[in-house]
Amino acid sequence: MLLQRCIRFTSAMIFSLVTLSAHAAHPDGTTLLNDIQPPQQASEYIFRSTQKESLISVQLLGAVNKPGIYYVPANTDLLKLLTLAGGSAQGGDVTEVLVRKQEPKAWEDFKSKAIDEYQGAYEVDAEKIIKYGGARNLKLAQDDFVYVPQRSTMISPETARNLTVVSVALGIILTGLLIERNSGHR
Repeated sequence: MLLQRCIRFTSAMIFSLVTLSAHAAHPDGTTLLNDIQPPQQASEYIFRSTQKESLISVQLLGAVNKPGIYYVPANTDLLKLLTLAGGSAQGGDVTEVLVRKQEPKAWEDFKSKAIDEYQGAYEVDAEKIIKYGGARNLKLAQDDFVYVPQRSTMISPETARNLTVVSVALGIILTGLLIERNSGHR
């Protein structure tokens, strides 16, 4: 009898948790049933020290605080661009910054353990550049493209939610079984 009540209660709790989690909003405004987000709005930013300074345009996208098209002086390096963008956003991985150069040969002679080249595109470990130096050699040029990826996680948010619901349900069932088992001995 008590076991049946525990099972009914557990079923109701699981249904409630699933319904609640399906309608609960994330901090970014999405719901679990609708994880589609509007595209991140890109903007244009202009940085110069003097009015006569010539500027180049560089696209910076991905997990940065201010993605967009940047008009910066021709001598701007990669780390300065990331700094102008407010650094990486929460979850941004600066150890795998991707840079697509319009003129790949510009960085061809630069040898560093922090940079890997793949057919004109470069993967830059900005943390190592900060730690060991060499940022001055990473000058950006007109129409370069920079992308900061999200950090990869070991487990997806959806899997974590499912595991939470299952563990709560199992906890309730096991608690009910323990109560029934211990109440029968008295």
